[in-house]
Amino acid sequence: MGAFRVSAATRGTAWRLALAVFLVYAITGGGRIVGSDEVTMFELSRALLHGRIAVPEGATLTGPDGRAYTKNAVFQAVTALPLVGLSELASGVVHDPVRRMLASRFGGSFFNAFVTALMLGLFYITARYLAVSPRRSLAATVLLGFSTPVWVYAKSFMAEPLQGLGLLLALAGSAGALGRRSGWAAAAGVFIAVSAKLSMLPLAAAVSLVSIGRAPEPGRRGVLASPFLASVLGFTAALAGHAVYNVARFGNPFESGYGAQATASAYTTPLLVGVYGLLLSSGKGVMWFAPALWIAAPTWLRNAIPVRFAPARSAGRESKLQVWLESLDTEARVRWGALLAAAAALLLYGRFQHWAGDGSFGPRYLLPVLPCAFLVVALALERGSRTVRRWATVLGVLGVLVQVGGVGIYFGAQMREAGDYPYTLPLEHPRFMSDSHFNPRFTPIADHWRMLIRNGSEHLAGHAPRIGGAAPDESAAPAGRLGIDAADQERLLHALDFWWLYLEYGGVPRAPVWIAVLVLKLLGLVSAVAAWRAILRETAT
Repeated sequence: MGAFRVSAATRGTAWRLALAVFLVYAITGGGRIVGSDEVTMFELSRALLHGRIAVPEGATLTGPDGRAYTKNAVFQAVTALPLVGLSELASGVVHDPVRRMLASRFGGSFFNAFVTALMLGLFYITARYLAVSPRRSLAATVLLGFSTPVWVYAKSFMAEPLQGLGLLLALAGSAGALGRRSGWAAAAGVFIAVSAKLSMLPLAAAVSLVSIGRAPEPGRRGVLASPFLASVLGFTAALAGHAVYNVARFGNPFESGYGAQATASAYTTPLLVGVYGLLLSSGKGVMWFAPALWIAAPTWLRNAIPVRFAPARSAGRESKLQVWLESLDTEARVRWGALLAAAAALLLYGRFQHWAGDGSFGPRYLLPVLPCAFLVVALALERGSRTVRRWATVLGVLGVLVQVGGVGIYFGAQMREAGDYPYTLPLEHPRFMSDSHFNPRFTPIADHWRMLIRNGSEHLAGHAPRIGGAAPDESAAPAGRLGIDAADQERLLHALDFWWLYLEYGGVPRAPVWIAVLVLKLLGLVSAVAAWRAILRETAT
């Protein structure tokens, strides 16, 4: 089956859907940037506003010039510049330096809400190109956006949503699932994914393989006519960007700052342990944190069975593999691309010392694969039986319940209360957080819900926490990163992770905050209705 022809109405629906999703993410956002990597990435974006790449000391390394640099790639900091710049400008009205810093982070914290909403709009368009009906494309989009950790990471300043956007673009472009735009999509997707994090290179390469054997785009000329060559262009540009940034930091194009983590010495976890942990463990298993993936599992298993290649033609001049590759339609390439991306991720991270991606909610390292995997879910909804769709509903509801716990309670608070943080064992220790990872009794899914019920009950009883704001000693490490003292950090274990409640905890008058929330809710409702009407119009045509 080739790519379905998508109308301007479909693209309009996708934009309306993306806007509605963004508003929901904005309402449920945390308004905070507190993780060590998040803070350092945000500081890099702030530094870029002033033409610098050195950042304050924290989760950093010292360069040859004695200044501190983040080990993270620069791409997210660059793409977040407009929002960070506006946040810096708006926070200038706050006089207290610590509150000004928190206000600036507040604005920047919504960056991934934009990125994830854009990704879901692209996902809807790609599903429609695959001839999935409007309603089932919508269902798959909602499943991806709200029944998986995608929702939780839309509240963060981590790089995974940007990686997921890039990987989805790369797969859609490589498989030819975006029609005449497939060439530039393949180039842009590979560039975004690999620029966001260098470890995305094998995953992007895996999805790019499905472009092999595809005919050039009709009516196109140059590199972008061939998705494979377009992908090569994306790889080249991304690697060049990393090299330039590495030279600027460390004077060496091959020095990424990850040190031993970028070498074979960091890959000591037994593969079966890591793969089991990423797929099925009670603390990090993606099949529990994104249960709708069970719908895609049968398709992946069928794809994994060795292929019976078609007979060679032209008297054996072309190999059976080449004939088979040329015979694949767009849908088959998408299925294979998603499978290859998942396999590459499991092989890459299954052996990694820190396979769980702590601290985080769920399997952080598999988050970029979820948009590709849910294209297979969309195809299963369209091609499957009524029983499949009923199971998708059940699994979707369960997935939403899992995410509600992660959205309502910040995972850092859950880790602190569970005793997992501050860490008591080194990251490379084989028993590091083993109970939280593998013992169902201590699964974070249940612990998030326990805290959500307790904290929600306290709020209903009028016992919401109150915090004092700035830490008295800014030289203390926890206050320097979080902006609040140890006593307030303890109080926030009883918080709910929503920006409008954090403002109330800090003493901001309730009336303007709740008016802002009400306006956002009304806008979200209007946008959702507009998106649904657009879906109905698409269905009728």
